[in-house]
Amino acid sequence: MTTRLSPAKPAKTRPRGRPFLRGVDDTRAELVAAARDVFLEDGPTRFSLREVARRVGVSAAAVYRHFDNKEALQFGACTQGFQVFSSYLVRALSARTPLERLLSTTEQYRLFALENPLDYRFIFMTVTEKVRGPTAESYPQDTTFQFLVDRVRECTEAGVLAPSDATTTAVLIWAYVHGLVSLRLSEHLCAVGDDAAFADLYRASVERLLRGLC
Repeated sequence: MTTRLSPAKPAKTRPRGRPFLRGVDDTRAELVAAARDVFLEDGPTRFSLREVARRVGVSAAAVYRHFDNKEALQFGACTQGFQVFSSYLVRALSARTPLERLLSTTEQYRLFALENPLDYRFIFMTVTEKVRGPTAESYPQDTTFQFLVDRVRECTEAGVLAPSDATTTAVLIWAYVHGLVSLRLSEHLCAVGDDAAFADLYRASVERLLRGLC
């Protein structure tokens, strides 16, 4: 499929919601949401617990009732973002076949990114060392990446994809979809059109990628 890029109106601004506030202690959830925003706005070197507390409307000392230090707060924001991302991924398991589950996984990745752009930027466009937990094993990205590896492996076992190392193939697919949604979020693909047009381009290009891996 050949997609022609032509001048179009910029994509509409998407709401910057905070979905992980539901069902979580209000103050803690407000803190992790504010921490995410401050981190994205000011960067790791200027990140301030005092500024996070100011935005939430609590004292700086109150932050320590929920988190030991700023690193723990940053990691908490990262973990919450991945919990939301995981809630999208599990929807792919309802698809009928291995290929449909893999395609649905890539589709959920796009939906999460466009519906939760701040969380996406924080967990996928931030240097991991800045938001990593106390041990290397505690980084929540490992679980969501394994979800993709499992979808690739079952496609390989079903003969849908050519025999290959599942992890290597998963990295290739992840890099591909990440590149597309990152370009979209950074407004480098405005010429594609609105979000619906981007979704069509995204699906067609992912299907083309997977055909090349057969």
